[in-house]
Amino acid sequence: MNTIGTKIKELRRRQDLTQEQLADILGVAYQTVSKWECGTTSPDLSMIAPIARFFKVSADELFGLSESADEARRRELRERWGKTWDNGDVVERYEISKQAHAEFPDNFEYLIWLADSESNYAIHSCERYSDEQKNHFELSVKYYKTVIENCNDIDLKNDAIYGLVLNLSNLGRRDEAAEYAKMHPRSDELLNWCLTGEEAAIHRQKMIRGSLHELIDDLEWGKSDIASLKAAEKIIKTIIDDGNYLWEHDTLMHNYIWQAMCYTKSGEFEKAIECFKKSYEHSLKFEEVFARAKVKPMSYTCTILNRLTLDSKSICFSGTSLLPQDFKEYLSWKEFDPLRERDDFKALLALEVPEGKR
Repeated sequence: MNTIGTKIKELRRRQDLTQEQLADILGVAYQTVSKWECGTTSPDLSMIAPIARFFKVSADELFGLSESADEARRRELRERWGKTWDNGDVVERYEISKQAHAEFPDNFEYLIWLADSESNYAIHSCERYSDEQKNHFELSVKYYKTVIENCNDIDLKNDAIYGLVLNLSNLGRRDEAAEYAKMHPRSDELLNWCLTGEEAAIHRQKMIRGSLHELIDDLEWGKSDIASLKAAEKIIKTIIDDGNYLWEHDTLMHNYIWQAMCYTKSGEFEKAIECFKKSYEHSLKFEEVFARAKVKPMSYTCTILNRLTLDSKSICFSGTSLLPQDFKEYLSWKEFDPLRERDDFKALLALEVPEGKR
């Protein structure tokens, strides 16, 4: 496609000029303008400035290098690239990525496209463990490293680190992958790809426990949805299926308080009282566990967390009161006023709690 000839034709027509008129203005033969627009020839370099000056455009725009043209091309590439994610065409995505990088070599996003495509092509289009697959992984690593070393955009850099860790792991270069994983905001997640053996098993269990606590926090947010609160309780008991809850005695103690609030509000007073009783038991259990953990770290015994321990030094408290003391404080909240005249609630108020501070 003769970009400059097409552009001259567009600009000429925009000014409602004939080829003969433009030829007269520029001092060239009519046939010369015709050949430019047909793509047979291109203007001599000496003619670029006069043509651009007459049409009041830059030389870049005359050659189709204007910002608007670039943006249109980028939009086209992105649309084509996006469609491959809808139809799963890995080969087409690979070709588009190569084309985008070739046309815009200074664009690091396109280089990440290419690095991703090399990796996807290796996984989906190459024989496993073949030299061809290895070569594509190596190219992916090369492109990711180029982004990391030269790009100042932190988001693109983190995207490159993430992809690099996965591909270094695919190549068996796990130690190198681990060093890059530590540079990423989601380093714990990425280390799952780098570690092996017992180290990997311990790390995975730490990730599970962390995800468990995050999920419980999300479910308990607002403390007013009984279905979410009961789901949180069930999840804890599913993960820690042998009853050796350790730190989660604290979590369950509070969970039952929040459940009691919901049941009190809905008038289900017997259920609220049962939740209080469970909360009190967990508060006592937690203090027992914590006292033992101060002497020696205590191990989880459920299969999913059996490589982890509870060390008292790793626990942070928001106050100095003991958990059973907190339990008694909760009973004074106004949310539980509808229960105050019940004998079973008065019995809860009479429960003994340990003295002292943490």
